[in-house]
Amino acid sequence: MFVQHYSHEEAIMPKITIDEEKCIGCGECVDVCPADVLEMQDDKAVVVNEDECLECESCVETCEQDAITLEVD
Repeated sequence: MFVQHYSHEEAIMPKITIDEEKCIGCGECVDVCPADVLEMQDDKAVVVNEDECLECESCVETCEQDAITLEVD
């Protein structure tokens, strides 16, 4: 089994985007995130700990408004 190790500088970080126009503030993405990457602020979901993202895409899958995208560079 080959395991790729990255130094902190080389680590591939996810980019989480929440479309404020599509977000209805239901909070389901915040509730489902196992890493507490998102929180509610002013009745909208916002990214607060992007570097903790596990890339599980639970937030993307649970969002019925398709307001969340996750990209890995």
